[in-house]
Amino acid sequence: MKPLRSWSLRTLLQLLVLAASLPAMAILLYTGRELESTVTRNAEDFTQSQVRTMAAHHQRVVDNARLLLLTLASTTEVRNMDLAVCQELLDETQRGESAFAALFLADARGRVAVSTSPSGPRDIGSVPYFLRAMEGRGFVTGHYALQEEPRRVILHFAQPVLDPAGRAKGVLVAAFDLNLFGGFFYGAHLPENSVFTLTDARGMRLTRFPETEKYTWVPDLPRMIEFMSGPEEEGTFQEAGVDGALRLYAYKRLRFEGAPFPHLMIRLGIPVDKALSEARRVVFRNGALLLLAALLALALARLLGEFTILRRVRRLVDAAGRLGSGDLSTRTGPGYGEGEFGRLAGAFDSMAEGLERREEARARAEAELQRLNEELEERVARRTEDLAVSNRELQEALEGLRRTQSQLVQAEKMAALGGLVAGVAHEINTPVGVGVTAASLLEEKTRAAAAALESGEMRRSALKEYLDTATEAAGMILGNLRRASDLVRSFKQVAVDQSSQERRTFNVAGYIGEILLSLRPTLKRTGHAVLVDCDPDLRIDSYPGAFSQILTNFIMNSLTHAFAEGAPGEIRIGVSAAGGVLTLVYSDNGRGMTPGERDKAFEPFFTTTRAKGGAGLGLSIVYNLATQTLGGQISCESEPGRGTTFTVAMPLNREAGHERA
Repeated sequence: MKPLRSWSLRTLLQLLVLAASLPAMAILLYTGRELESTVTRNAEDFTQSQVRTMAAHHQRVVDNARLLLLTLASTTEVRNMDLAVCQELLDETQRGESAFAALFLADARGRVAVSTSPSGPRDIGSVPYFLRAMEGRGFVTGHYALQEEPRRVILHFAQPVLDPAGRAKGVLVAAFDLNLFGGFFYGAHLPENSVFTLTDARGMRLTRFPETEKYTWVPDLPRMIEFMSGPEEEGTFQEAGVDGALRLYAYKRLRFEGAPFPHLMIRLGIPVDKALSEARRVVFRNGALLLLAALLALALARLLGEFTILRRVRRLVDAAGRLGSGDLSTRTGPGYGEGEFGRLAGAFDSMAEGLERREEARARAEAELQRLNEELEERVARRTEDLAVSNRELQEALEGLRRTQSQLVQAEKMAALGGLVAGVAHEINTPVGVGVTAASLLEEKTRAAAAALESGEMRRSALKEYLDTATEAAGMILGNLRRASDLVRSFKQVAVDQSSQERRTFNVAGYIGEILLSLRPTLKRTGHAVLVDCDPDLRIDSYPGAFSQILTNFIMNSLTHAFAEGAPGEIRIGVSAAGGVLTLVYSDNGRGMTPGERDKAFEPFFTTTRAKGGAGLGLSIVYNLATQTLGGQISCESEPGRGTTFTVAMPLNREAGHERA
């Protein structure tokens, strides 16, 4: 084989064109692999998100069952075991709760007295979940059980019905049908041949969609169990199913508090071919187009090279041969124009007389360029070092500011909570003191009545007087203890919510009342009126801690800045929900803010009462909670002498997956 330098110019030109297409081919292959990898990751993320959604549905079923049964068990009709009314109540509840296959009520011996399903059990006295409910007197989750007619898997939830003495007199049971997940599966519009499976901790496949009848209550594949039983609670893997199709599976293990089984494994699989077919088709198409383009480029390079390069090169070679043989009058000849070959011919013609001069100029230019390069490199090195030092100093300063801000925010929260503790403790002192006084009086009267009874001097009038006194004292004790209990409960809920960021469902109007109750020691010293406009039945699934912190900071901001000392004011709180958005409108009729104060109201450390100890973090915390934790928007409207209005708009469907920004 000839060495590369011996190849013809035409061959080298074609080789150059081919070499130029190789990077494109490499890029195509690389992008194809990246595309396939990206599609695979996207498919894994999509599948994992669908599994988490299914898991959330199951968890909500358990939570809804707990709340439903507890609510029913607390009704007077159920506690009195009024069977006719209980039947109507359970039938009406069944119609509104499609997730449950049946609801029934059993007496203390396990005999089913009321049931919404004619084919349901008649006696559950020996069933483990009934025994556990009667013994533990709390909400109980049963085992998954197979029901033959129709063939389906049922999960029972039980709640004991307690009499006033706390003894279990019956058990309420809700039967959840796992086939409910079929609606979620088919409604997700997954790729064709996707499968969704629930498997218990023993490896029994509880149900599967599609082909539910065929794969209900049959052992699961050992390889699937092995993948889902690893150290991770959730993950993805690729494996062939019972039909031999290779699928990408995402799984998650669910654990339920108080359940007799350790966990439930759910998984969703989508066919790998379906997930990667589009990526592979794009790679194949691009490869074919690139190959066609390379072949076309080789043909054009061969044709155009003959007319534009090779003929001119041959003329230059002939002229160089004549010059090399001693004919110094040789010229390349006219006809090259102003292109590269024209300049090459001119350079060839003047080569003899200008070679030495040009060589000397080139040497001088190279030396100067070397000197300039060295100087530039030295300057760049110095500047880079200076910039690196400055960047480190700025980064350290920034980290210090962030740490300081975080510490101040936590200190602000703890200070507010401490003030709340002191106020509630003072407020509780009054009802507790009244209760102690009433109890002391009752004790004194009781001793006197006992002495009179023992000595035989007890008269009917004295006994009536004692009973009247005892009734009045008991009423005072009970009323004041209930008042103290309400204060403690409100303070406990608000304090826990403010110190944590847990998400839960709560009644907005009731929660606002608890916040105002916890702030009553502070508010009652001011004489300000607080007016609340909120639907009493409005419930949302959100972060009560953030909601409480926002409202508390608004109120404390008004008390600190809006009203003059001793002057009564008015605070209005309005809450409404429409179009998937919850709107909180808070306003006061205080002194208002100047435009400059209003524009800086949400900036950290901005305060007009720094001399009184203000940190300037109250509204900054409100802004971060509203925009980040709740994912909403906040605005402020204020004019001097016309009060201030804050509007917070937050989405009602804020997902947990985006919870913590």
